[in-house]
Amino acid sequence: MIFSREIVVLLFGRGAFDGTAIDMTSISLFYYSIGMLAFGIREVLARVFYSIKDTKTPTVNAAVGMALNIVLNIILSQYLGIGGLALATSIVGIFITILMFVTLRKKIGPLGIKSMSLKFFKILAASLLMGLIAYISNLYIRNFLSSNISIIISIIGGALLYFVIIYFMRIDDVDVLVTQFKQKLTGKKKIN
Repeated sequence: MIFSREIVVLLFGRGAFDGTAIDMTSISLFYYSIGMLAFGIREVLARVFYSIKDTKTPTVNAAVGMALNIVLNIILSQYLGIGGLALATSIVGIFITILMFVTLRKKIGPLGIKSMSLKFFKILAASLLMGLIAYISNLYIRNFLSSNISIIISIIGGALLYFVIIYFMRIDDVDVLVTQFKQKLTGKKKIN
């Protein structure tokens, strides 16, 4: 979200892709980014429903989401233009994901929401810190290098910083990944 314009300029900002196209695309990317996590979780939850032989719930949720998306597209596009269309999609993605979580919890019982919420807030804090430091470093590096090089360095540096932060936050899933990565490097396999 922080580098939406810079990323669009880096990837597409040449030839017939002029300033207007860059502005429209970067605004869309910014608002789509709000729902990016929800889009991924929604896909996983849909597969969970399919695995328990429930195809009705994802279908009903998709229909509700489509209807809500149409209404929000009409309302938000009047105020935010193309950004309103992207924001409507993000809002609907978040709403449908929450709806699917609630439905799944009713079907199979507790999902460990408290534990997931704690991890989510740790990751959110790490993401905000990463974004702030990457943004500040980009402002500094841009004084010495081209804007494209500075954005690449800032994104890579921010990603490395993010992984260091979440490693020291002691998130279980990250510890498992780090252990598996170390085992791959050393060639040793853990015996259960």
